[in-house]
Amino acid sequence: MLPIKLNNVNYAFPTEVSELTLKQFFALRKAKGVLDEICAITGIARETIQNFRDRADLERCQLLLNTIGKKLKNGFNGTKLPKQITIADKTIKVPSNLKLEPVGAFIAVHNLITDEYKRCAEQNTAFDPTDIVPQVLAHYLWLPYMGNEALYSDEHIEGEDYLEKINSIPITDAIPIANFFFRRYPNL
Repeated sequence: MLPIKLNNVNYAFPTEVSELTLKQFFALRKAKGVLDEICAITGIARETIQNFRDRADLERCQLLLNTIGKKLKNGFNGTKLPKQITIADKTIKVPSNLKLEPVGAFIAVHNLITDEYKRCAEQNTAFDPTDIVPQVLAHYLWLPYMGNEALYSDEHIEGEDYLEKINSIPITDAIPIANFFFRRYPNL
């Protein structure tokens, strides 16, 4: 992260792909122009960016966006599974056999992908697995995050607080785990 000062307020600007969270990544995908991209990366409100006092702030952000954009275009290893990940300041071990651990999550992820395929077919749109990465991870990581005593519950898994925690995972950890399921579907 690169500390930058915009309108005399300090912000951290990701300069490496591994510093991008799922939330930032999805916000970048939806961005319609530089202002939206700056909002996505920094969390700064659009109105604040529109009121930058110094054009140099905007130009500095554009240079940083170009740097991270080039790195995103080059891609990253979306197949190497992390041994552990951090969710909301809690480090959890990624189970070594994703296909078997935990069983409930495995079934839920299979059903989630199936439902998304069906929805895309009904709407005559292309299936983009990236759209459901947070939901896949939310199901899969529930028990490792909550502990073995936690009850597996769709209601809790789809809760806004928990999904916000999932969206804080770096994309370089999140994408390989989700890709495991996408590459094996429908033969999960």
